[in-house]
Amino acid sequence: MIKVAFFNHTSTVSGAEISMLLTAKHMKRTDIRLFAPAGELADRARSAGLPYVELPSYRARMSKNPIKLLKGLLGMAWGGVKLARAVKEEGIDLIHANSLRAGMMASMFRWLHRKPVIWHIRDMPPSGPVGLGIRLLARLGASRLIGISSAVFQGFRSPALAVKSCIVHNGVELVETDQFSRTKYHRQLRQELQTSASAFVLVLIGQIAPWKRQEDALLALKTLLDQGCDVVLWIVGEPKFREENKQYDVRLKQLAEELGIAHRVRFTGFRNDVLELCNAAELLLLCSDNEPFGRVLIEAMSQGVPVVATAAGGVTEIVKHEEDGLLYEVGEAEQLASEIKRLYDKPGLRNWLGCNAELKAKAMFDINRTSRRIEEVYRDVRQGRSSLQTGRGEIKEMA
Repeated sequence: MIKVAFFNHTSTVSGAEISMLLTAKHMKRTDIRLFAPAGELADRARSAGLPYVELPSYRARMSKNPIKLLKGLLGMAWGGVKLARAVKEEGIDLIHANSLRAGMMASMFRWLHRKPVIWHIRDMPPSGPVGLGIRLLARLGASRLIGISSAVFQGFRSPALAVKSCIVHNGVELVETDQFSRTKYHRQLRQELQTSASAFVLVLIGQIAPWKRQEDALLALKTLLDQGCDVVLWIVGEPKFREENKQYDVRLKQLAEELGIAHRVRFTGFRNDVLELCNAAELLLLCSDNEPFGRVLIEAMSQGVPVVATAAGGVTEIVKHEEDGLLYEVGEAEQLASEIKRLYDKPGLRNWLGCNAELKAKAMFDINRTSRRIEEVYRDVRQGRSSLQTGRGEIKEMA
């Protein structure tokens, strides 16, 4: 059995880390070790019974301050040495890096650990010189690139990278929710979140950040309320990673007050009962300006909950407009309100889209399918086969 290190550069948990843990849980032919700094991710791994190896955290960022720059470089060097040492001590066969930063780190120190490195591309790569450097390192140091969507590969267009690239969409556990449970979630969560049983609930789930554009949902809510709709918005999530995200969180709450809709908005903070929240709501919204994939979409769809999302990034690989969801242009809050109003007025359309969404989620986004495909990538890498040789590349537009 192959022994793989899932390497994560941070212990903060967001969608990428949740996807990683879920994928590891459902692997059948792989001995997994999680390599990550101490913190929330490590705690979740232990709770899931996943063997964990602690590595130091590091923040290697470009800085004009020579002291900060030196400190970052030294931290990265120490992290690389610790990674290589852990790989040797644990008898690791392959490193699966769960982010761009983790992939860069593992590849830069490949000369020391001498193991294949797989980059899991879960974010849009930066442009400019930094993006060029990342692509060069991927070309030289990555054995394979796994992308969660075609969208994340837009910054990796070259024949040299195409032969080592493949798309494996995120997956979810397919949980059957009976009508009794749906009714219970509906009653309990609405009581908890002080929402009437008759209200039409919109739920927006994800980290609070400017690129997630939660303000568009607030503006759409204002329009709907002005039209006499009995609508409530649940904004689920918290600001992570950057100070600007915390500032954005404050601005969102101020905007709700300024628009006079604060009494119709619930800021819940972070919650891990995503499926229950979806079942207690009428619609799930996604307003991001360039979402790499949108795992919350497939979570909602798997429960038969209709979605309204932006027609950008990886979203269009999940949702087909007017077939299993509705799409609107990024930043167009009035269009968002219009699409929500269609579903508010037409419960038949809402039910039809929800049924189609559930069928698609079960057919395309089962976590067992995702885990199996990634294990196939491990096998291909160990056997020295390219994505094009195996027929699993699916990045034809890159060549």
